[in-house]
Amino acid sequence: MMKITTIVLVSLLTMLFNNLLAEQYKPNGEITINTIGEWQNSGNWIRMAGGSGSPSNNDEIVLSSNARLNLDVDLKSNNISLYLTFESDGFLQVKSNGALLVLGGLTMSQNNVEMKVFGDLEVNGNFQLDNGNLFIKDGGNLLINGDFLRSDIGSGQLEIGGDATSFTVEGDFDDQHNAPNIYANPYINIKGSCSTKSGSFCDDYLPVTLISFIVSYHDENAVIKWSTASEQNNKSFEVYRSIDLVHWELIGTLKGQGNSLVTHHYQWIDTTFNETGRNYYQLHQIDFDGRREVFETLVLDVQHQSSLPEVMISNNAIRSGENVQIMYRNEKFNSKYIVIVHSDGKTMDCTDIPRGLIPNQLFAEGMNILWVSNGRDKYSFKILK
Repeated sequence: MMKITTIVLVSLLTMLFNNLLAEQYKPNGEITINTIGEWQNSGNWIRMAGGSGSPSNNDEIVLSSNARLNLDVDLKSNNISLYLTFESDGFLQVKSNGALLVLGGLTMSQNNVEMKVFGDLEVNGNFQLDNGNLFIKDGGNLLINGDFLRSDIGSGQLEIGGDATSFTVEGDFDDQHNAPNIYANPYINIKGSCSTKSGSFCDDYLPVTLISFIVSYHDENAVIKWSTASEQNNKSFEVYRSIDLVHWELIGTLKGQGNSLVTHHYQWIDTTFNETGRNYYQLHQIDFDGRREVFETLVLDVQHQSSLPEVMISNNAIRSGENVQIMYRNEKFNSKYIVIVHSDGKTMDCTDIPRGLIPNQLFAEGMNILWVSNGRDKYSFKILK
C-alpha cells in the first residue's frame, strides 16, 4: 500500500510541477494556424507573462472573446501537447487536418464557450461540459481518456454526427443536462457506465464488447466463432464472406441477446467457402434501430493457412486513393496498437479506427510505414502513396 501511495503522490506532484512550469499564451485575436511555422510565429500569440514567444510542449493556451483559435495543423505529430483553458466566449476549432493532445482535464464552464472538432482531439483526463457548445462532426475524432460529465447548470448543445466521426470515452459518461444530439451514424464507444437525463442514448450506443472472433478449418468446413462479454441494444449478428475484399456476400445471420452483461458464444458453419484460395470474413453487429458496427477482417486459406502471416494488408500502393484494410489470420487481436509513420518521421495513431480500415488521407505522399502490434509481436508494412 505504501508503494502504491508513493507512486500516486509522485505522479500528482509531477503533474503539478509541470503545470507550474507551463507558460501561458493567448491567440492574438482570432487566428487560423495551418502550418507548424505559423504556430511558431510569435506574432500570432500574446505571452501572458510579458515578452514574446510561441507555445511549446507542456504550455497552456487560454481562449477568450478576443483570443480564438482555428487549428489546422497536427501538433501531436510535432510532439506539442498543451493545457487548455476556456474563459468567457472562448472558441476552439480543430479543423480536418488539425490534431491536438490536451494535457490534464478540460472544463468548459464559462459563458458562450464553443468547441468544434473536425479533426483529431484527445483529452488526457476528464472532460466537464458545464456550459457552451461542443460539436464533433464530419470526420472529427474526440477521445477522452477519463470521464465525461455534462452538468445541468448551464446551457448549450452537444452534437455528434457523420459516418466518419468518432466519440470515445474511456471512463464514464454522464449527461445531466439532456442527451447528445446524434445524426448520420457516427462511431460512439462509451467504455464505462453511461447515464443521461433523458432519451435512449445509452441504450443505443453502449457497444457490444467482442472478446473473441475466430475462423478455422474443421471437418471440411469453415467455422466462424465469436464471443461477447456484454451486449446493449443488440438485434443480431451478420457474417459476410468475400474472395476479393470488394464484393461481400451475406452468408449467415444469428439473433443477438438484446441487452446482456454475461458472456455469450456464437458460431456459424460455412459449407460453401472457396477451398482453393483465400476467403475473407467480416462480422457485423446490428442494433434494433438499424445502426451497425463492423469488426475486423479475418482470412482463411485452407491450402496455405499455416504459411500465412498473422497480419496482412489489402494493398501497399495507394496512389489512386485506395484505403488500406488490415486483416488477421485466424483471429482478431484483442489488444493492438496501430500507427503510421510518415517519411518525415511524423506519426499517426490509428488504433481506434473502426474495423481496421485505414483511410487513404491518413497516409502522406511518398513512403509510409504501417506498424501493427499486439503487445507481443510487431508487424510492419511499407505503403507507397
